[in-house]
Amino acid sequence: MTDLLVHEPLVAEPLDRIARIPEAAIQDAWVRGLFDASRLQTTDGQPVRLVDAGRLNRDSGPDVSDARVEIGGLLWAGDIEIHTSSSAWETHRHHLDSAYDRVVLHVVLTADRRTGTLRRADGSELPELVLLPHLDRSLRALLRAFHLDAATTPQCGSRWREVDPKLAGDWIRHLGTERLRHRAQEVGRAYGQRPDLDRLLVRRMFRALGYEANADAFETLAERVSLTAVRALDGRAIQDRLLAASGLERTDLFDPATSTEPPMRSDAWRRGGRPANAPRRRIAQAAAWLAPAGPLRLDAVATLAEAARAGLDPVLTLLRPAPPDGSAPMGRTRAVRVLADAVLPVLLLDAEQREDPGAEGAVLDLYRSIPTSEDHVTRAFAEAGFRPRSAVEAQGVQQLARSYCQEGRCARCAIGRALYPALDRM
Repeated sequence: MTDLLVHEPLVAEPLDRIARIPEAAIQDAWVRGLFDASRLQTTDGQPVRLVDAGRLNRDSGPDVSDARVEIGGLLWAGDIEIHTSSSAWETHRHHLDSAYDRVVLHVVLTADRRTGTLRRADGSELPELVLLPHLDRSLRALLRAFHLDAATTPQCGSRWREVDPKLAGDWIRHLGTERLRHRAQEVGRAYGQRPDLDRLLVRRMFRALGYEANADAFETLAERVSLTAVRALDGRAIQDRLLAASGLERTDLFDPATSTEPPMRSDAWRRGGRPANAPRRRIAQAAAWLAPAGPLRLDAVATLAEAARAGLDPVLTLLRPAPPDGSAPMGRTRAVRVLADAVLPVLLLDAEQREDPGAEGAVLDLYRSIPTSEDHVTRAFAEAGFRPRSAVEAQGVQQLARSYCQEGRCARCAIGRALYPALDRM
């Protein structure tokens, strides 16, 4: 009888109804567990055991972060990307984006002609799971649960096409710049507790390098090492010292002279994700930053500020030096993430502290030149009629979603006031 309750209402779901299901509703169903998880399997028949469904990612990148799933008896920790059908993986160009190489499972509502054929940017096969047969309710009930229980973004999306495009664009770009300034303020608070901008830049860059899973571990590693001592070494020696301080291997190389604290515990690191994000590979890339030709070798803030004035390509080249062990440099997508999340807030704070409008303008110009990245929030706004064309606009819709839509601050939103003039009088 359980099988009939789970599957019978879904077999006859019409295709047009499936096509109308928003991806946000499928994401909501996944993280809330609105399905029978007892018999999940990939499209090629491997059993899937859900250890941790993960959490919705409200920033750029894959839809769900910090998931843990066992596929065919092997435990994986990483991200999950969710679409209505398989072909959306390529439509959204995730197969060309190394930011999605950490996706351990592709969850789709229904299969299509691309099901079972998808690959990541690194060429590896992508496991897929079709969720429709396992839902514990009809699609109508699923949508009802989503709209009643989950906040949708943007709330006024059905009317966005009534808004002057220039007003919407200006407001969203303003919010994108506001978000960068908020990050600079966060850096400023940390600087107030420990006024060492060089060390702060290293910490933030290491943290961004660690992705979500190992962000804390990489920041701890940055605190463990003596920058003065490590910067006197060559690239391979730096990599060996970082590995020793990390506790991952070669602890016989640990030298108190190049570390401020004992080695980390090896269980501080999360492993089992995609090879491109393996801690040892990322540590090699961090060593390249501190090597003689790296951006963190000498006067890191000034070095990166000078590169920022030259434009996007020069600064990304500086952020992607060859690791000392001969492994692959950091991907361009990850370098963009490090730039936006770590480098630019520090450079903006530095420019503001020095009261240098030229340097501040260079940072903002560079920010505006960064290409956009796509996630479930930007796609929701694209469906409403605004498709971000740059990182500033992508960050602007993130800021709008978090600080206005989800908080119900329509009266403080330029778009909300344009759609509902009465809000101007509130």
